[in-house]
Amino acid sequence: MSEDKQRVSLDMLETRLKDAETDLVTAIRRRAVASEHLRTAMIGNGNPTAMTILANLERIMRQSATTNHNELLLRWGVEFQVDLIATGLERIMVTGPEQMRIWDQSRGLFGHQLPMTFESDPRETLTAIADSDNTVGVMGWVAIAGSGQWWPVLNESRYHNLRIIGAWPVLGNQSPNIAIVAKGPVTEHAGCRTLFIAHDDHHKVSKIFGELGLKVSEFARARTLVLFETPVSISENDPRLKTARAAGLDGLRVVGSLPGQKFAANDDEPSKPA
Repeated sequence: MSEDKQRVSLDMLETRLKDAETDLVTAIRRRAVASEHLRTAMIGNGNPTAMTILANLERIMRQSATTNHNELLLRWGVEFQVDLIATGLERIMVTGPEQMRIWDQSRGLFGHQLPMTFESDPRETLTAIADSDNTVGVMGWVAIAGSGQWWPVLNESRYHNLRIIGAWPVLGNQSPNIAIVAKGPVTEHAGCRTLFIAHDDHHKVSKIFGELGLKVSEFARARTLVLFETPVSISENDPRLKTARAAGLDGLRVVGSLPGQKFAANDDEPSKPA
């Protein structure tokens, strides 16, 4: 091939690449507009940052039933950051055991466009989140026992405005390693489970909620405190919670919401219908 013909071929390929990049940017901008309209419709009285993260996690889990996981994660690396920046997220604070692993997972989740710091004291992280609408915390998963157990702090009145709004990873059969915490409130959202904290001195939480027609699963206990969930979305003002308190669950409160069931059976491909 002559040098001139080679130059023409390279120029043509370069033009095709630029056109594809232009189309990609246009598609990202269209998606950002559609995402903004969806956020406006669903946030309600919830905290915008908290609801944006919760909704994105719910969507990626739902889409994993029909979409290749590698493709989902490739899109996620762009789409999630664009949504968070548009929402106004300013800072991510990371704290927990196994510092390098939790830091790497936090970067994998939130990307590199947003400021991120590591804090050794979970209480300092939770205090900073409680004082800001635009700060998110990444903590060790709630089922971790011992010195890494931070969730009992949510029982203190100083932190009653905080909500657990997500976990990671969420695809496939992997168990979560990190919990995401933000300032609340969160509104009811279809396809999500609800997290509660309460004093349960006599281990009656399953019985009390069962009498209200609700199943529960416990995450962890710390002395008389129990952290548990129901498999459905429940309002923070649901009258059944008042009934449960009267039945013996002192201090019962909603402390978060998590995307619902895992939809996919493995890490690489969506589950196939039976």
